[in-house]
Amino acid sequence: MTDTAHKGVPAMHREGEEIHVSAQEAKSGLRGNHVLTILIVSVLLAAAAMTIAWVTGALTSTDGTPDPRATPSASATEAM
Repeated sequence: MTDTAHKGVPAMHREGEEIHVSAQEAKSGLRGNHVLTILIVSVLLAAAAMTIAWVTGALTSTDGTPDPRATPSASATEAM
């Protein structure tokens, strides 16, 4: 085993009673934007899926209300 961690960052070492650990070792990973990218893409895909489900549900709904496109407008009924 070597005394340096990934990319030249010093590995854990002891100074008297204290144990010093690098930030990279403490969190067991590297910094990066890949997690943020995955989170943003996932939220956008979820929002798109919910929007599609809502719109298709509203368009195919048979809840008993008349279709507003099929009823005459108020001005058309007043003219009669």
